[in-house]
Amino acid sequence: MDSSRKFLIISVSAAVLLIILVSCTLAYSGRDNTLMSDKTLSFEINGFNVELPLSENDAVYDAVSLSSVTENRIKLLNEVGATVKINDRGIGAGTTMDLKLESLSANQLIKIQVSNEKDQRTIYLRTLSAQLPNIIAAGESSYEGNYFTTIATGGAALYELNNKGEVVFYIAKSPERANGESYRDFKKHVLENGTVRYSYQRVNGDSNGIGYATGERVILDDQYKEIKTITLAQSERANAGDPVDGRDFILIDDNHYIVEASQLVLAQNVPAGLGANAMGAKVVRTLIQEVKDDQVVFEFTTDSHSEFYGLSVTDHDYSNTTSQNPDYSGFNRMIIDPTDDNLLVSFGNLNTIMKINRENGDVIWKLSGSSDEFGMSAEQKTSGQSDLAITKEGYLIVFDNALSTGQTRIQKIKLDEVNKKILDYQEYKVAGKTSLTDGSAQKIGDNIEVYTIGWGLLKDGNVAISEIDFNTGKKLLEVTLPQGITNDRVRKIK
Repeated sequence: MDSSRKFLIISVSAAVLLIILVSCTLAYSGRDNTLMSDKTLSFEINGFNVELPLSENDAVYDAVSLSSVTENRIKLLNEVGATVKINDRGIGAGTTMDLKLESLSANQLIKIQVSNEKDQRTIYLRTLSAQLPNIIAAGESSYEGNYFTTIATGGAALYELNNKGEVVFYIAKSPERANGESYRDFKKHVLENGTVRYSYQRVNGDSNGIGYATGERVILDDQYKEIKTITLAQSERANAGDPVDGRDFILIDDNHYIVEASQLVLAQNVPAGLGANAMGAKVVRTLIQEVKDDQVVFEFTTDSHSEFYGLSVTDHDYSNTTSQNPDYSGFNRMIIDPTDDNLLVSFGNLNTIMKINRENGDVIWKLSGSSDEFGMSAEQKTSGQSDLAITKEGYLIVFDNALSTGQTRIQKIKLDEVNKKILDYQEYKVAGKTSLTDGSAQKIGDNIEVYTIGWGLLKDGNVAISEIDFNTGKKLLEVTLPQGITNDRVRKIK
């Protein structure tokens, strides 16, 4: 074979090889054959970003939020030059998949596989985050509804339990990720038109001793997706965007709600004899603000009622000698009375429950405390009560911490509001239980004496939730938390 033919054959072969190499390069463009160890998967899971390093095979991580009530929305945010599968289902960068979980358990994991031509990794997500406390439940409630609460001390977490005390939804962050953030007052709202909403208080750092769990109210849709946040609206008494307190919140509809906030003011109307500085006393007042269609339609402040100062039983240094921000009223709960649409409000530091006119802010009546108008006996009067509810039958349910006696109780009271009389009074106690703060009580069902109790900060013990039938004296469900970790208010809602 002459040299020219050899050269031609070699040239053609080289060209073919070059074409093959180029084709392979094009076919694998976007693929990364490097090792996984220096890469990180970025996901958005139920609205929260989650970074999952691939440095260690078989590593186990936590999501911020997962649910077994609704499907979980998972979006892969970044391209890692590899195939990604979640529970054996492929997912591409920028795409979203829905993942249904039948239950949430520390032993149930979500498997994530990542592979390219040279390397592969398998990592896992716990379905029940390790950032949640160890929740131990015994028993089972036969009454419909789930339990909603948050961790008041010991972490940044909120969760929903079913009637067996099993977690079915949560948001939980590690201390590093939370960065001082925490949560309060998680609950479900069923609006008049049947729409379901959820809300919780997102607490943003330190309030400098003014207010309780200050921050913003977060509203979630029926799929637990955040749809808006709420702070104070502009008015003569507040600036738009000022923080709200985490003690309570009423959602009437998507554009109509009631919030509460604490404000440090210089009061000039403290009655003589209470030791106030003649030039004014610094006090923390409670502001209740009702907003409809972005307009303030009602406001109430405690400092507009000078008679409240003298009712305070704690933290009322009006001379500002020892306190520069005395919270003399201690607001903790508010509900709308369905019989007249006025507000029922509990002030723990006044030992008083009041009905407030939602049109003009007048106090219609006071129950308990030193200005009680219903003739309560000394034994019936509350002491540091921290929760309030009303039944379909019109009974007032009060969680009385009873700090004066050391025996917390639930009070069931029927009032004659016209003649200012108590028509019926009953109380229920669990021996040895003293809740210092954050407790709650809710009557379950009709014509039965079954109550869901959130114990808040107990003086002794680590029981967090009890559901008790006081007719039979039996516990239906009991939930405990590790020592040093306590719940905020607990609500059971269908």
